[in-house]
Amino acid sequence: MKKLKSIFSPRKLIIWIFIIILIITVPEIARPAMSKTEAIVTMMCIDKDGEDIKVCTSVLTPASEKTANYEVYSGKGKTVGEAVENISLALGKSIGFAQCEIMGFGDNLSEEGIMSTLDFMTRTRRVGRNALLINFSGEVEKFAQAVVNMNIEKSLHLEDIMNFDQRYILSEDSNIHSFYKGYFSKISLGIMPKIKLETEDKGNSIEVQESATGGGSSNEPGSGSGGDSKKEYILNDGTACIFRNGEKILEITPDTMKKLNLFINESQEGTLTIDHVTDDLYDDASIILHVSKKDVSFTPKFDGEKPIYEISIDVTVLVEEVDEENPSLKFLKRNKEFLTPTLIEKTKQQVEKQAYEIIEYCKENKVDLIHVYEFFYRKQYKKFSEYYDKMQEKYLDNIDYKISVKVNSSY
Repeated sequence: MKKLKSIFSPRKLIIWIFIIILIITVPEIARPAMSKTEAIVTMMCIDKDGEDIKVCTSVLTPASEKTANYEVYSGKGKTVGEAVENISLALGKSIGFAQCEIMGFGDNLSEEGIMSTLDFMTRTRRVGRNALLINFSGEVEKFAQAVVNMNIEKSLHLEDIMNFDQRYILSEDSNIHSFYKGYFSKISLGIMPKIKLETEDKGNSIEVQESATGGGSSNEPGSGSGGDSKKEYILNDGTACIFRNGEKILEITPDTMKKLNLFINESQEGTLTIDHVTDDLYDDASIILHVSKKDVSFTPKFDGEKPIYEISIDVTVLVEEVDEENPSLKFLKRNKEFLTPTLIEKTKQQVEKQAYEIIEYCKENKVDLIHVYEFFYRKQYKKFSEYYDKMQEKYLDNIDYKISVKVNSSY
């Protein structure tokens, strides 16, 4: 007993605690810095290259003075896993995808199907479900390098541009979670914005410098430097891609996407152009309305055996620009109500017309982009299931659509 008291006396206890701390901390101190052993991927782009898969990753490298460098590393393989391993071997580091914010799919892979790639990256490589998904055009390595150059030159990040778009009547944001949700729905549809890499300025594109040597490969990691450079342009014009069962089947033009987003509550802002407005205030004017708020609701119901899909669109607008051949001083009166009854009626007609055009577009292309089946299954499951089983033409045609539009002033 005296020996035990001697060993664990207060003075010796402090020594024992110090020894234990050393045992725990010394191996950790001796380990190399994480930046020496792990590569942090912030973006990955994938496409088919002949019979192989090519993967390009944007790797974040911590640097001094609280800055960071982004470099592109690429690899090829028969599978995505093999291509990723080749990048890892070339870097001499393990690759972490937990911070990956964007996954881009090239046209070749998108048309062949992306679900096996998504499954591998989310289940094995642990890419987060909030990572944005995009379809891109152009050569995979050039596209990845252009995005990195945009980050460095412009301090602009692709994910910021896409998150901004979600608020406007332009394009729809899509992440892994929402894409999986669409894939496992009864209609198995997913939507993904398209980002284009162009060699000419389209007027609303972002200019970046492209290194002549291009990005690194699995044998030569690094983005390369030196040599002549040429201009590349990243274009986000609102084009979106539709996937069925994980395969790209359709590209929606910006004009059609703008109409489609009348049905999407997340898109809260945008513009509407109303032509040929004539009344006490306007004389054959072309008027630009700013949409400051939008609320859309869907009500599926049955009238006997006939399914009816009611769509209510409530928009709040502000008269932003007025283009008249002979403008007068009346527009300088700030207390004037510019949203006249005539303008309200023409706005309602235009929104309703565009909404019906999208319904016809969905019927023609056999894609349920306005959530018809989703809402019927959610709110009228039993009756709609019975109706659906009896249908001969199983796509949108045998449903009555009723659209009501309300226009409010934001003054």
